[in-house]
Amino acid sequence: MRGAALAAPLAILATAGGCKAAPTTEPAYCVAVPQMAMQGRVTDAASILAEEEEVRLSERLARYEARTRHQMVLVTVGDLKGASIDDFATCLGNRWQIGRKDRDDGILILMAPKERRIRVATGYGMEKLLPDEKAKAAIDLMTPFFKNDDYGDGLSAGVEAIAAQTGDR
Repeated sequence: MRGAALAAPLAILATAGGCKAAPTTEPAYCVAVPQMAMQGRVTDAASILAEEEEVRLSERLARYEARTRHQMVLVTVGDLKGASIDDFATCLGNRWQIGRKDRDDGILILMAPKERRIRVATGYGMEKLLPDEKAKAAIDLMTPFFKNDDYGDGLSAGVEAIAAQTGDR
């Protein structure tokens, strides 16, 4: 696995929120967040996932969207560029307009292995289905995998937990 070089276990900052409807102008805190192109349901900018893992996760996210109509994306980044993980996730979710505009029901899972951080950002329309404590529970399921550099299975565990919580049983 390409992420095997990360020897230290991930100490995860578990927070949730974000992914609101895109404002006409970005908030000042988004200045530190670099522009990134979304590469599909899985954007592995940190290059920590094997191609097979990316395909498996992308297919699972497609099934989730087909069954629930909610959109969930995974993003890994090599570096937060000095931005907080909260700001980074919220800005990406807004820029990429994750979720349906009329429902604001997007979910973005952002992982920054270099900084050992992960965040689940949600649109306002998902806050009742996926409150902060449920998002943190999903992150807690991922953490043991990350400590063993098993990013694909860790993200898969998080996706499954979030999917179950948000209507894809």
